[in-house]
Amino acid sequence: MSVYAEIFKDFQEGSLTSFYRKMYAELVVYASRLLGAEFAFLAEDCVQNAVYNTFRKRDTFSSSSQWKNHIYICVHNEVMNVFRKVKAKSNYLTTLEEEKEDFLTGIIEQETITMLYDAISRLPEKYQEVFNMSFVEGMKNAEAAKALGIAVVSYKKRKARMLELLRHNLKGENGEKLMMLLLVLAH
Repeated sequence: MSVYAEIFKDFQEGSLTSFYRKMYAELVVYASRLLGAEFAFLAEDCVQNAVYNTFRKRDTFSSSSQWKNHIYICVHNEVMNVFRKVKAKSNYLTTLEEEKEDFLTGIIEQETITMLYDAISRLPEKYQEVFNMSFVEGMKNAEAAKALGIAVVSYKKRKARMLELLRHNLKGENGEKLMMLLLVLAH
């Protein structure tokens, strides 16, 4: 009688002593190799789960080779479950981090817009009109000057004064960054 046939016979009778003495270590080595160095510490858990699942079905096996193949397949499946869980966790954490970054970016964008529109609302009406024509409607200087019925030079001076007033209204580090953005957009 082969070693596996003896272990299988004991296994079917509900005794795991010979299994743990003669076969358990080889299954742990098999699981460790499949898991690799990073996850080898989970090898015994995989083998224990495979043993438990196989033990529950011990009456369904007709031969020791069928039983042995089944237990190896169970170990393999347990290892694959570990990899699936690791991948799912990694995907979840990546998604969570991206959502956190998107959330923070959204807050910063909203605070910046609020700060800008607060500063714009403090401008005299004629400068608010210049801001809207230049930055909201995207009009060229000549178009905006024509719409206002003034010379292009006068419009450019008004626009420069509007930017100067905004700079004054947006004092502080964040205001300076916002002004740099507005100046880039103005040209």
